[in-house]
Amino acid sequence: MDPKKENKSTENILNEQSPIYGFVHKSEMEKLKENVFRSDKEKFLLFTQMLKRNAMLKKAVITHHEK
Repeated sequence: MDPKKENKSTENILNEQSPIYGFVHKSEMEKLKENVFRSDKEKFLLFTQMLKRNAMLKKAVITHHEK
């Protein structure tokens, strides 16, 4: 393989943005900007999902094990 072509493909790989997995890497503003264009049904489903998650986390019991 030609060294120039190999170098060019390596440069392209290095300049690619890393993918965003889930909501962990997005700021609050990015999430708001993305969600403002969702349909009302999608917003409602996201809201109910948030309420269910909140209810589940409230029921969680955290225990600490001493060694």
